[in-house]
Amino acid sequence: MKIWLKYLIAIAVGVTAGLVIPFGDGAVLDAVAGAALNVGRYVLLPLCFASMAVAAFELHDEKRLWIVWLKTAGFAAATVVALSLVGLAGAYALSPGRIPLSADAAAAVGSVPPPLDVLSAVFAPDALGTLLSFEFLLPSSLFAMILGIGLAFDKAASKPVAGLLDSASRILWQINSFFVELLPLPLIVAAVARVVAVGRIPRLAVFGPLFAAIGAEAAFVVLVLLPATLWLADRKTNPFKTLFAMLAPALAGLVSGHTYLQAGVAAKHLKESLGVRRRAGAVSLPVALAFGRAGTAMVTTTAFVAILNSYSNLGLGSGAVLWMLASAPIAALLLGAAPGLGPIVALTSLCASYGRGFESGYILLVPAALPLALAAAFVDSLCVNCVVYAVASSEGQVRPKDVRHFI
Repeated sequence: MKIWLKYLIAIAVGVTAGLVIPFGDGAVLDAVAGAALNVGRYVLLPLCFASMAVAAFELHDEKRLWIVWLKTAGFAAATVVALSLVGLAGAYALSPGRIPLSADAAAAVGSVPPPLDVLSAVFAPDALGTLLSFEFLLPSSLFAMILGIGLAFDKAASKPVAGLLDSASRILWQINSFFVELLPLPLIVAAVARVVAVGRIPRLAVFGPLFAAIGAEAAFVVLVLLPATLWLADRKTNPFKTLFAMLAPALAGLVSGHTYLQAGVAAKHLKESLGVRRRAGAVSLPVALAFGRAGTAMVTTTAFVAILNSYSNLGLGSGAVLWMLASAPIAALLLGAAPGLGPIVALTSLCASYGRGFESGYILLVPAALPLALAAAFVDSLCVNCVVYAVASSEGQVRPKDVRHFI
């Protein structure tokens, strides 16, 4: 059975169970679901480290390493800006409506990591300490890339280390493949927990227009924007075939709401379904995960417009629009250092930065934080994987496969 079908069946079983079985208080269920979903990223950090080091060694030898790295970062940042525009245009065209304030909405949420803290994490004082940073892959990936470059200076002396890293990459790949096949069981638990949690949201119907607007934007991105972008990157391949190969990681992102949980699934599908070679995928994936929170940018922008409309009937002036188009992508890019945080965290920072009496405006959407995070993670997954594929395709690092050979 294809992996995407296993995931879809697991989600359907979980949703049905969540609707039919009375679970009562979902606190324990949420905790169990969180622990179960950790299976999806159990070996992600060591796999990325070993694979990045080997891939950096190979690409450096071909003098293509920095081109691949910069292309990935540039494409990922461009998707964030583009989807911020989609979120703003969708908010104007589809009108997410006004959300009445309720006492149930008051709650404390996290905050976007400060830029200097992100910079300090990337350039840590202890390179080995980056191997303990499970919530931010970029520092360990940078260390792995430097290690790979170091291996290229004296190939005779570095051959044992390069062989060890290559073996580790292949072993960890097999372990990751095992967990990818095992993930349907955690997805059932997670789907149950998500249904129960959404069912506990007070006055869920008031968020209907906002959810509808975000759903329409996501459909536009999936059916129009991403296919057009993929076609421009590789005009010989049907873009919908490429997106079909990314369905399984997108489903994992949709249920988990976590950017990294789908990454192990994505790595397997990028290689075994789309034919992305390790030397390109291993370098691009961690970079795209760090800079590619495009779905989060889209959802955040639309939700912020809904907040402003809920407090005022004056609408947005040109200055506010320009400020939003600059601030929302920055907030989304900083959230690359916090893959478990969603749009509601970006909204807290936007509201605080915007000021003018809107500092606490984010509390309107705290009850809807989970659905917003799930929608953002779904689009994030597709955008990240499209960036990796587009970079690999532009570098000639793709071995095309027929749809019947997709996993």
